[in-house]
Amino acid sequence: MAGAVAKSLEIGIQTLHFYEREGLIPEPPRSESGYRLYTPEIVDRVRFIRKAQALGLPLHEIKQVLELAARGSSPCGRVQASLAEKLADVDRRLRELQSFRDELARLSEQATNPTVSDGGARICSIVETAMPASAPEPPRERVLVALRSRRRGVPRRP
Repeated sequence: MAGAVAKSLEIGIQTLHFYEREGLIPEPPRSESGYRLYTPEIVDRVRFIRKAQALGLPLHEIKQVLELAARGSSPCGRVQASLAEKLADVDRRLRELQSFRDELARLSEQATNPTVSDGGARICSIVETAMPASAPEPPRERVLVALRSRRRGVPRRP
């Protein structure tokens, strides 16, 4: 039964049905009463899918890997290339996080007496003087236009 299989795989029943709809697993045979009967092969395939997802592979790539394997080709080269891309992405994000951490440390060190208000600050000089590289300050005019538009019920533009 789907519930017992889903529980043993630590996923929801809807996840099993989604994998089936997306062609990641074959349609399981049905019992006389119409219940899905998941074979050990399907269960193993779901385990593979979950492990591949844990490595950062998106479902469309996992589907391609499964299709290559079904045709008798080794998908390991494809997986290795995807993992190399993921590794490069993780390294990039780590650099961004380190830069962000450095900015937070710098701001924290500069804020020697947070109870004293800076005369030129509207709210808090620590936040107002911060300018992380990953979040450039939007032009003030565009922000005001967006706020006015939302008040009138006009949807925001991306």
